[in-house]
Amino acid sequence: MTDTIKNDLKINHSNVSSDFENSSDSSYVETPIHSWKGRLWDSWDKPQKERWFLFKLDFLLMFIAGSGVFLRYLDQANINNAFVSGMKEDLNLYGNELNYANTCWSIGYAIAQIPSNLLLSKLKTPHYYIAFLEIGWSVLTFCSASFNGPKSMYGIRFLIGVLEAGHFPAVMYIASSWYTKSELSKRISIIQFNTSTGPLISAFLQTAAYNGLNGTHGRAGWRWLFIVDGIISLPLAVLVVFLLPDIPRTQKPNWIFSNKEIELAKKRVPTEVKIHATFRKSDILSWLGTWHVYFFSISFILEALSGLPSSSLPFWFKSFNTKTHIEYTVGQINNYSAPLYAIRILATVIQGYISDDLLKGKRWIIIAFNGIVMFCLGIALATTLVHPSDRAGRWTLYYLIGIYANGAQAWTWVNEATMGEPSKRAFVGAVMNAFVYAFTSFVPIFAFPTQDQPFVKKGNIMSACLALVSVFFAIGGGYIEHLKLRSGFFRSVPLKDIEDDGKIEDSEASAGDVKKSSEKNI
Repeated sequence: MTDTIKNDLKINHSNVSSDFENSSDSSYVETPIHSWKGRLWDSWDKPQKERWFLFKLDFLLMFIAGSGVFLRYLDQANINNAFVSGMKEDLNLYGNELNYANTCWSIGYAIAQIPSNLLLSKLKTPHYYIAFLEIGWSVLTFCSASFNGPKSMYGIRFLIGVLEAGHFPAVMYIASSWYTKSELSKRISIIQFNTSTGPLISAFLQTAAYNGLNGTHGRAGWRWLFIVDGIISLPLAVLVVFLLPDIPRTQKPNWIFSNKEIELAKKRVPTEVKIHATFRKSDILSWLGTWHVYFFSISFILEALSGLPSSSLPFWFKSFNTKTHIEYTVGQINNYSAPLYAIRILATVIQGYISDDLLKGKRWIIIAFNGIVMFCLGIALATTLVHPSDRAGRWTLYYLIGIYANGAQAWTWVNEATMGEPSKRAFVGAVMNAFVYAFTSFVPIFAFPTQDQPFVKKGNIMSACLALVSVFFAIGGGYIEHLKLRSGFFRSVPLKDIEDDGKIEDSEASAGDVKKSSEKNI
């Protein structure tokens, strides 16, 4: 790599600490963390103007993008809360209709996943696309209040799945374009914990809707849950239009980010600026010739299926109720299920900090540890009585599933492994997400059927075994990274690091040159 390109990437602390606007050609180097405040949140140790830039960026991505993730999981979880809050009886859903509804959602999600992400990486203003998705599913959430039987439920859930398919990968795609490696995990963890905040809030909302609105204007409490969710979702979706940033390469100066701040963003992650998204046949064949697509897809499938025992918790409370005796009210069922998600929120954030700081970015260690935990919990759930004389033990086992919080680590790992290759990153994220929901569309039907819940011993054993497999898989991925191969199927050095080390020799390397290098599996 010539001196010109090296200067774009080299570390130069003095340039960062000075006013970054003084020279559009000044280089960037990441400021080392040196204070307790910096260890708590790395922005504190940044130069003043970079700190202000990151403050705005963090707010927009973690609040605005994070709220979208919250809404998606709120609207995904509400059907389960509604089911145990009167919808089952009102719509006569005494078979596997809930499983089928969730399957319809998963099919829509899986079908739309790859096309949605292919479109995403081609858009210059992806935040408008994200806003469209959020507004669309918010409208369909209102429509869910009009369910009149299984068919309407299946159709609306399918459409919601189609619209929600592109959202989370899009948020991950945008976030990973702005942050450096040392900043990424804890921020993705904070965005990711909204996947648990949604179900957590949904449980309390259903309790409030059932207790406070049941029968109002002739509508059942479970119908009001969908209406309340829609009222929350729509305004936050509209905010995305005005507040969510695009990626640094296409971001335009606006009332939030100045031109100088955008230039700083491009210097912070320079390889994301050089590459222009393409999805030609040769690109896809090139990506399929590396391990990332296969490894992360299988890992994500194992992670999703290993965590399925958590779905049994509300059914476990409901199973103590009989026609003549109500052990747990609707409010108690929803409220007592909520702490599982609170534990997962806490675990997600703590594990993000540990992964970034103590483990120096070794994501596989957290994933392997959680796999061991989930293996033990799955075996314990499968081998103990569903209705023991002392309920505290099984109750605790269900809550401890919240520790199994691998999602943020998996997304951080895939983003880092494909750093400098935004098109590939979008493709890998789409494929792994599509496969996950393809599997979760049918596996729960036979492993965790609604009509058998919570008596799902075979399902718990299956999840435990898959969790154990995920441990060895994570260790294998860690070993591949340890080899630091620079070419071939098992290349584990990100394109960014290859560039930094001077392996791209053309001094005039254009976006097309870098892309061609990617095609050859640098």
